[in-house]
Amino acid sequence: MVIAVGGSLMGCGIGADDPGTPTADVVETSSSPEASPERLRVAALMDRAGCDGSVIGTQLYSYETGRCDLGGSTVTIAVFESEQQRDEWVRVGGEFGGTVVVGGGWAAFAEHPEAADALAGSLSGAVR
Repeated sequence: MVIAVGGSLMGCGIGADDPGTPTADVVETSSSPEASPERLRVAALMDRAGCDGSVIGTQLYSYETGRCDLGGSTVTIAVFESEQQRDEWVRVGGEFGGTVVVGGGWAAFAEHPEAADALAGSLSGAVR
């Protein structure tokens, strides 16, 4: 399986991207249980939401993170092994603003409330 990575993080302070750090265009994942096809994937969520972007560097608590544009709003979306990890990501990131959307195994921060509403509608999530 091959996934794209790179880009910078929305200013929610739960990950770090250093512009001087090289990034890879693709990363091959192993056939370990962590890379199983049943696992929730950020790219699939972004596709379902119509959010144009890519997978970026993993953030605290998540196993995969993406950044995309939805209706002119920057959205950072992440997937988690547990609801507890998701809730911690939301708690830490919430200190930096944005509108939070949560769903089963995933959460997102949207720059604007309209994008959060659209994301919640397309992914059956809830705006908090």
